[in-house]
Amino acid sequence: MTDRIAIIGAGAIGGYFGAGLVRAGREVTLIDGWAEHVEHVRTHGLTIEGIGKEGHYSVRPRMLHLNEAQGLVAEPPFDMVIVAVKSYDTRWAVELMRMYAARSAALVSLQNSFNEPEIASIVGTENTFGCAIQSLACDLVAPGLVCRMSATGTVGVGAMSGDTSDPRLADLVDCLSEVEVTHVVRDLPGIKWSKLVVNSMRNGLSAMTGMTGGERDSHPETIALGIRLGAQTVKVGRAMGLTLVDTAYDFDTLVAAGAGSDNAVEAIRSRMTEIASARSAEQRPSMAQDVRKGRRTETEAINGLVARKGRELGIEVGAHEKVHDIIRRIERGELTPGPELARDIA
Repeated sequence: MTDRIAIIGAGAIGGYFGAGLVRAGREVTLIDGWAEHVEHVRTHGLTIEGIGKEGHYSVRPRMLHLNEAQGLVAEPPFDMVIVAVKSYDTRWAVELMRMYAARSAALVSLQNSFNEPEIASIVGTENTFGCAIQSLACDLVAPGLVCRMSATGTVGVGAMSGDTSDPRLADLVDCLSEVEVTHVVRDLPGIKWSKLVVNSMRNGLSAMTGMTGGERDSHPETIALGIRLGAQTVKVGRAMGLTLVDTAYDFDTLVAAGAGSDNAVEAIRSRMTEIASARSAEQRPSMAQDVRKGRRTETEAINGLVARKGRELGIEVGAHEKVHDIIRRIERGELTPGPELARDIA
């Protein structure tokens, strides 16, 4: 059984799972770089607010400032390190935490995109694990306050080695099952790219338009663009030789919709409406939250990643290239988010 757990990155997802593990009685250390957030949690606790039948609760986890991590050298090593920082912070976060982890510790990505190959390059494929979260949306709305914006969620966990008999994988399932419904996946790269399909057709669109998830999935122009983005991501994943698993959408239908099939478009639109109805009207994907807070986004690891892989494989990824470029310009202050930006992508 995993005894000591560290979570680096205690934002929306890291904070949500960290609070749940603490509530379940696990020994968890949270580490974060937002000083105000850390101090609030230390003084007042970490509060999770849910919607619908989900309850509200507060816990008092052990919370460290990033610069306090060096003090961990005097403690027993961690058995599991959960990485929940932004994708662009993956390398330094893993390099930092490997110094305070046991040699056989599981390093677990609880992030957007497919960062497991980068983690494996640091700690080895045999020690790298990943999670694909479905239908769970959380926002860090204020220091010490995480709001759950969806009523249900599941987590697929897998080993980069593909070894489903690894006892550390069973430990990971036991841990995360105390917070959310969790199951083992055999093909981690395939399931992570499958999750990327959904993120790539949602996150960037909300970031560049300023729309909530519900607004984005009910506007004709962003629906059409989202379908194109998703279809291109499916094609790139399949060209990479990955075995994709239908997640929020039937991927064959999504590709057909991207090719202009009226029946397929209607099916995807209907599914978008169904998904939106299960979430808070105020829910915004993480990249849209970043833009509102004036922070760097994960566009390099989402739309930018699909664009790069697509170009390498000769797959048409023009929509991703344009979305990625627009978001970079928003980050630099050259553009202001608005629905008209989606309209400009032919």
